[in-house]
Amino acid sequence: MSDDPEVLLDVKDLTVRFGVKRGGLFGEPKYLYAVDDISFQIKRGKTLAIVGESGSGKTTAALAVARLVEAYKGTVDLDGTDFLTLEDEDLRQARAKMQFIFQDPYSSLNPRVRAEKIVREPLDNLESGAKEDRQQIVDKLFEAVGLHPEQQRLFPHQFSGGQRQRIGIARALATQPDLIICDEPVSALDVAVQAQILNLLRKLQTDFGLTFLFISHDLGVVQHMCDTIVVMYMGKVVEYADRLSLFNNPLHPYTVALLSAVPSVDKKRRAEMKRILIPGDPPDPLDLPKGCRFANRCPVAIERCKTEQPILNEVALGHQVACHLVDERAVSPLS
Repeated sequence: MSDDPEVLLDVKDLTVRFGVKRGGLFGEPKYLYAVDDISFQIKRGKTLAIVGESGSGKTTAALAVARLVEAYKGTVDLDGTDFLTLEDEDLRQARAKMQFIFQDPYSSLNPRVRAEKIVREPLDNLESGAKEDRQQIVDKLFEAVGLHPEQQRLFPHQFSGGQRQRIGIARALATQPDLIICDEPVSALDVAVQAQILNLLRKLQTDFGLTFLFISHDLGVVQHMCDTIVVMYMGKVVEYADRLSLFNNPLHPYTVALLSAVPSVDKKRRAEMKRILIPGDPPDPLDLPKGCRFANRCPVAIERCKTEQPILNEVALGHQVACHLVDERAVSPLS
């Protein structure tokens, strides 16, 4: 449990592994470690982003925090309670404190149920308050996310993509959660609609004091939305810092390469930014190297990187990085 009362979510040593087919009848079982011993904290009313390319483990980490995927080990302390140890009715009631906004607004809504019932469903499942009070909550939620009262009787196929995501947001808000996990909530939307949804999320955070765990591969979105950022690669955290530190002084070569790929409308910035290409492919997740998992693609890797796994160290105030080539001077080896 975190000693800081401002910390709402404290994740420590979270590991998720999946068993794969063993070789032969008597072969030893093999495991794919999708999330490998990661830790982070989110303060109340703030937003933390987990970023990385596909296969980095960011979505699996979020699913494990929400108990939608089983964690192999670790703790998920939500407001003083280890979420991973709860069972049965305790878990069902605790789920009201943690809700999910899914990536795809098309498949995350039941096409046979009207929008009104979709938003009210979490309240009905938890038997929260009188039935007439639940309807008042639904009315207020539709207003809060920018939908009209008459749209409550419509089915999901009668809404646009952005409107469907607004329904998903209203559903997530129904139980008045402490934490909302946003799994790439705008990646399936048009660019103009993305901006509307992101601005809505920021407004709701201010109005209701929400705390967000934000999963994304889009660093432009992360820069607009988040206070703190965790960068993951092959199941490991490689860098962990506040937004300004990470964008102004990225330290890990992988983070530098990711940021160099972010497009910009600023002509001067485009001229100054050196595009860093990441060669090769990620290592086999079933046969991970002994050293740094990024070593085979890193342009500045040394022999130590290939034989010794780096530890996540704090090299500046609130700025942690897992790289043998970064010390207390907090200078990127690619600078």
